[in-house]
Amino acid sequence: MLLPLPIMQYVGEEGLYAMKSYEMFVRGDYWHPSILGYVWPHPPLYHWPIIGICQLIGWEHVDIAIRLVSVTASWLSAITVFLTARQLFREHRQAGWLAALVYLSMGEVSFWYGWLGYADATFGFFIFSAIAALWLALEKRHVPLFLLSLILISLAFLTKNFTAYILYSLAGLVLLQRLGRWRLLLHPGFIIPGVAALGVPWLFQLLVVQSGSSNAITTFRDAMRNFSGHGILDYLKHWLTYPLLFAFRAMPVSLVLIWLWLRRKVTFERHPTLVTLTLVLAVCFAPFWVSAGGTPRYLVPLYGLVALLLTCLLLQLEPAHYRLALKAIVVVVILKIPYSLGILPYIKDWRPERDVKAVAVEIANIVGDKPLLSHNDVSTGLAVAAYLDVWQHRNPPIVWDYGKAHGVYVLAETSEPATGELVQKWPLRGDTVYLYWRP
Repeated sequence: MLLPLPIMQYVGEEGLYAMKSYEMFVRGDYWHPSILGYVWPHPPLYHWPIIGICQLIGWEHVDIAIRLVSVTASWLSAITVFLTARQLFREHRQAGWLAALVYLSMGEVSFWYGWLGYADATFGFFIFSAIAALWLALEKRHVPLFLLSLILISLAFLTKNFTAYILYSLAGLVLLQRLGRWRLLLHPGFIIPGVAALGVPWLFQLLVVQSGSSNAITTFRDAMRNFSGHGILDYLKHWLTYPLLFAFRAMPVSLVLIWLWLRRKVTFERHPTLVTLTLVLAVCFAPFWVSAGGTPRYLVPLYGLVALLLTCLLLQLEPAHYRLALKAIVVVVILKIPYSLGILPYIKDWRPERDVKAVAVEIANIVGDKPLLSHNDVSTGLAVAAYLDVWQHRNPPIVWDYGKAHGVYVLAETSEPATGELVQKWPLRGDTVYLYWRP
């Protein structure tokens, strides 16, 4: 999982996360993430460990730092899977190790979001751990575990957005029903801290989010965009392909089990834990399934539950089929090496017109120590700006161009003659980066 970290240039939105962290550090404001100088009403927790790591290894390695946070979160998720499997499958001594291995070998975890410098792996860790702690708390009627689950789900919110509470609540309703624990809603040890935990987003809005902004409204608008602007064919395609994509990205074990089931080589017992896991996954999956714009990254918090479900199925296999699944895991682990060291870098960075660092170096040589602003907020422009910020130790960092400053260079994403004199342009990853000089 560590292999791509020092090799890959910024992928997708990684430059955005790097810039937010650097801008928070330079401004000395650790509660208000900003991008190009504009403060977003997003929670800040994901950026705190990035800042800490960069204090140790240097800001020029912020691209590694953002990925180290994700890898650490993935490892912590695997530990949570291990501990939860030992509790759910006590009759199988190897269940914990098997579940952790299944989780770490999953395509989505091992090949992509498990190491990618997005907030999703950290967000997913907190949500999954909160649901796992809630399950055990309800099963054992254990107040300290319930308090732990509330802390974890609050940390999930402080990592990304309010979606954490929705998934936690949906899972909780299923667990209350399946475990027959509705009476705990009358227990003061559960109801009082549960209600108090709902105050975390309210306090965040009241004390942290700047006046005129709202994290809840921003999250709601982002969610509504997944429903708007799509035709009936888009919805039908999404409804048909999204579950298949989810199952595929949980490979290889998911695909082995599906193949064995389709070939009628196995039958699975409806173990109570299996049914509960299936129902929890179903209700948490549903909100993203019904919206035509739901993307695979939304499902990252669910892969810990998937690992537990797949483990429950693996434990029912006969030895020959069990060994087949383990061999599939070994194959994936072996394939990860050439994928990380050659295939992925070639696809993302090494082909013509994809080298972000080369463009950033050229711009740095042209600009020197002169002021640089940006009118480019697409991923390629943000990646270039992120490199320039930390390479040149820009203080203040690159900020948005409002067209009023003179004697400055300006990065742009489109041809904008009114911006100034065109210095140079670079085709980059399907976009074009323009550099202007405004005397």
